Amino acid sequence: MAKLYIFGIGGTGSRVIKSLTMLLASGVKTNFDIVPILIDPDSAGGDLNKTIKLLRDYQTIHKSINGYKDNRFFKNKISTLSSIIAEQSKGAKIFDGFRFELDGIQNDRFKDFIDFNTLDSNNKNLAKLLFSEHNLEADLSVGFKGNPNIGSLVLNQFTKSEIFQSFADSYQPEDRIFIISSIFGGTGAAGFPLLLKNIRKGEVTGKHYEHLKNARIGAITVQPYFKVEQNDNSQIDSHGFITKTKAALHYYSKNITGNNSINALYYIGDTANNTYENIEGGTHQKNDAHFIELASALSIIDYANTEDTHLETNNGIALNPKYKEFGTKDSSQLSFNDLFDGSKNVLEFNLTTYFYFNLFLKEKLKNELDHPYAREFSNKIDTNFLYQTFYKTLTDFNKENRIWLTELSRNQISFLPFSITPVTNEQNEIIDFSIGTNSIFTLVRDIPERKNKLNPFAKNNYELFISHLNTAASALGDAPDTSKRFMGIFSESTKTLVNKKLL
Repeated sequence: MAKLYIFGIGGTGSRVIKSLTMLLASGVKTNFDIVPILIDPDSAGGDLNKTIKLLRDYQTIHKSINGYKDNRFFKNKISTLSSIIAEQSKGAKIFDGFRFELDGIQNDRFKDFIDFNTLDSNNKNLAKLLFSEHNLEADLSVGFKGNPNIGSLVLNQFTKSEIFQSFADSYQPEDRIFIISSIFGGTGAAGFPLLLKNIRKGEVTGKHYEHLKNARIGAITVQPYFKVEQNDNSQIDSHGFITKTKAALHYYSKNITGNNSINALYYIGDTANNTYENIEGGTHQKNDAHFIELASALSIIDYANTEDTHLETNNGIALNPKYKEFGTKDSSQLSFNDLFDGSKNVLEFNLTTYFYFNLFLKEKLKNELDHPYAREFSNKIDTNFLYQTFYKTLTDFNKENRIWLTELSRNQISFLPFSITPVTNEQNEIIDFSIGTNSIFTLVRDIPERKNKLNPFAKNNYELFISHLNTAASALGDAPDTSKRFMGIFSESTKTLVNKKLL
C-alpha cells in the first residue's frame, strides 16, 4: 500500500493528527498507510503525549481487527516510520514511536545550542544583533514560543538527522507527503518552509533522491484561531499573532506559492474569539479540541482523495498547484447541517455511527449481556472478552473520543453535532459527557428522528438498538475471533440503525 507521510509540526500538528485519528476510527478511510511523524521540541507537552497515546491505542485496535471485511471502524492502517523501515530493510528500528526527538535541546537555552560562549567577540556581537537577550536565554525544551528565527536554526537539524535520512530511503514514487503547521507561532512557522525546501532539493546527507524531489506534497497552514491570556511573564503574546501571520504569508508568497514548490496548499483560520490559558509548554498545556483542527484533518482526507494527475511535479516544480480554503455556513454553534456538502458527507454518517457505538458501550453494554448478540462476550470472568487488552484499549480510546467531542462542543466556535453535556472535574477539565434525553435518537442535533407511524408501539431507544445488535449477530455468523466479531456486530448494527432512524 502507498504511504502518506504526515509531518505534524508543533502543538497544532499534534492536535490536527488527533482529530484525524478520530476520523479514521469512525470509518473514514484513505487508500494510504498513514505514517505520522510528530516534530515538537516540547517532549512533555500535554497535547503531544495525548496524541501519541491515542495513536498507539488506534494501532492496537486496528491490528486486532485488520482484514475483517464486516467491520468499518479503525479500517485505515497507521504506521510508525520505524515499522516502515523495518519492513522494507528487515533491519533494526531506528526509533520506536511517532515523535522525532530533537537532539541538544533538553534543559538547554538557545545560547547553549549555538555554543554562544565559545564564539569569538565578533561572532558574539553578531549573535546579539540577530537574537534578543530573551532569544538567547530561551528554554528550548518547551518550544520556540513564537520565535521562528530560533525554530529555523534548531529544526534544521531534523533534515540532517538519521530519521530524515530513513524517511528519504523509505519514500517511494507512489507515496505522498502532507505537512501540518501553524503560521502564527514558532515551531510550525519555521518548520514548514524548512522541511518543504529540503524535500524539494532531493538531496539528503549527500544522497540524491529524484523521486523525493518530485514528491506529491500537500500542506495546511493554520492561521490564528485562538488567543492566550495576557501574561507579562510569558514570551507568548497573542497580540502579535496577526503580525506574525502577515509576515509569514509574505514569505510564503515568494518561497512556497510563488515558486510553485507545493502541489496543494490549504488555508484555514478563525476570528479567534476563544482565549486559552497562557502556558509555555509542558504537561499543563492542554488546549480543548477545536473545530479548526477537525476541519484541518478534513484537508488531509481531501488531499488523500485527490487524483495523482492533479498533483504532478517536474524537476521539483508543482505543475498545477491547488490552493483551497475552508468555510462553513454562518453559525457560532455548528451542527452537521451547517457544513457544506463535502464536509458533511465525510463527517455526518461516520461520526454518528461511532457516536452510537461509543454511547452503547458506555451506557449499556455491561448491563445488557443476556441477549443473543453478547453470548460469546460474557462467559467466565477469567476469559471474559470485556477484561482483555483489546476491550480495555477500546474503552480508553472511546473515552478520549467522548472528551474530544465534548471539548469541540464547548470551544469557540462550537461544533456540537450531538446533544451532550460536559462532565468536568474540579479543574474544569472535561472528563466525559452525559446525555439527558428519553430517546437516544433525538441526540443528533437538527436531524429529526424517523418514527414508525404505522406502529406506535414499535421498539425504540436502546430496545431497538439491542434488536439490531441481535439481527447483526445472527446475520454475520462466525468470525475469526471475538474481537473481530464484536466490532463487526456493532459496525453493522449502527450502520443499519442510523440509516433507519436518522440519515
